[in-house]
Amino acid sequence: MIMNSFLHMVFASILLCVVQIRAFAQGDPIRIVEIGDSITQGRGDHSAGGEKWQPTFSYRYPLWKMLVDSGVNFECVGSLKVGFESDPDWVDYKGHSFARAHEGHWGWKTTSVAEKLPEWIEGYTPDIALVLLGGNDMSGKTPDERTKNVESVREAMQSIFATLRKKNPKVVILLGQCYSEWDPFPQLRAAMMDLAKTESTVPSPVVLVDHSPGWVSDPKKADTDTVDWVHPNPKGDEKLARRWFKALQPYLTKKAAS
Repeated sequence: MIMNSFLHMVFASILLCVVQIRAFAQGDPIRIVEIGDSITQGRGDHSAGGEKWQPTFSYRYPLWKMLVDSGVNFECVGSLKVGFESDPDWVDYKGHSFARAHEGHWGWKTTSVAEKLPEWIEGYTPDIALVLLGGNDMSGKTPDERTKNVESVREAMQSIFATLRKKNPKVVILLGQCYSEWDPFPQLRAAMMDLAKTESTVPSPVVLVDHSPGWVSDPKKADTDTVDWVHPNPKGDEKLARRWFKALQPYLTKKAAS
C-alpha cells in the first residue's frame, strides 16, 4: 500500500514536470517591435517614378536570421509588413518565412512617429522595443537650429518611451544610436546617451546600442557600410544586426525564463 502511494507520487511529479516543460516550450513568444525610419523599413529596387534604386534589406532581415538561429520563441510585431514602395528579396531561411511586421516608416521624423505610435501600438504589446530614429530630424542649417532639433528628438523619444510603457510597464527598450559621422550626429548621440541614463528604470530598462563605432558612410570607399551615405548596404545591415543581437541576448534569456 505504501509502495503504491509512493509510486503514485513519483508518477504525479514526473507528469507535472512534463507539463511544465511543454508549457515552457509552447509559451507565449517574446514580442519584438522595431521602430524607426527608412533604415528600419528597407526598400525594393525601384521608385514610383521608375528610377532604379539599389535595394536595402534593413537590419531586420539579418537580425531575424540570428534570432531564428538562436532558437528563441519570438514574434516580430508592428503595424507594417512591407518595404518602401516595394519589398527587397527577403528569402526564406531554414524553412521559415521572414517575420515582416515592423514599425519602420520611411522618411518619418521622430516627432511624427511619437505622435502616431499610440495608434499603431493598439494592435500589439511588445516585450522588447528596438528604437532607431533621429536621422530625419537633423536638417537644421545653423548651430541653434541643430541644437533645437536634437532637443526635439529627445522630447519625442521620451514620448515614445511613455507610450511603450503605457502598453507594457516592463518593456525593455533598446535605444539605437544614429551612426552618421558628421555634425550634428555626435551631439545627438550625446543627448541619447544622457536620455538612456535618465529614463532607464529597473522594471523597464533603456539600453543604449551604439551603432557608430567603425561605421563608414562614404559609399565611394571600399569598406563602406552604405549605398548612398545614409542607407545601409548588406554589410551595414549585418553590422547593425549584430550589435542589436548582442544587446538583445540577455533580455531574450530573461524573458524566456520568466
